[in-house]
Amino acid sequence: MSKDIKKYLITGVTLGLIAGISAGLIALTNFVSAKKIAENEQNSIKSGIKNIFGDSADIKEERDLSGYEYTVHLYQVSNASNETLGYAFRCEGSNMYGKISLISGFDEASHSFKSLYLIKNEQTYASTLVDNYITPLNSKERDLEDVSCGATYGAKLVRDMVNESKAVALELWK
Repeated sequence: MSKDIKKYLITGVTLGLIAGISAGLIALTNFVSAKKIAENEQNSIKSGIKNIFGDSADIKEERDLSGYEYTVHLYQVSNASNETLGYAFRCEGSNMYGKISLISGFDEASHSFKSLYLIKNEQTYASTLVDNYITPLNSKERDLEDVSCGATYGAKLVRDMVNESKAVALELWK
């Protein structure tokens, strides 16, 4: 065997070993952290529902939704007396500025939008979106349709998510 072929084989085997070990480490990291990541997401969802409906709110029923552009999960929310407070919807979407995942809440008594809670905000102008659109929207200082805020594309995405989940809620109330 010539020196060059031996050199190429050793280089190839070495790189293959490095790639295999790296893949194994990534798989091990995923195995160790996947459960914790899912647990943190569930805690964030529960925290969001309590933020929208109050500290006594709890999930009475939940189910996955399909057939919608943004709305992926439904939570029926009740209080400690098991009275239904309303519905919360987990919505996920993205645009050219990044991803957003949120919970939008709707009141059972008035059949109206209550507020929303951001689970994930990876928008380029994330702080502008929160400061100029989401916070005023939650405090009822801004109308849902008024998306001109310095992060207009993010606000349009949030508006579209809330409007779609509102349509789903109205279907449930029929």
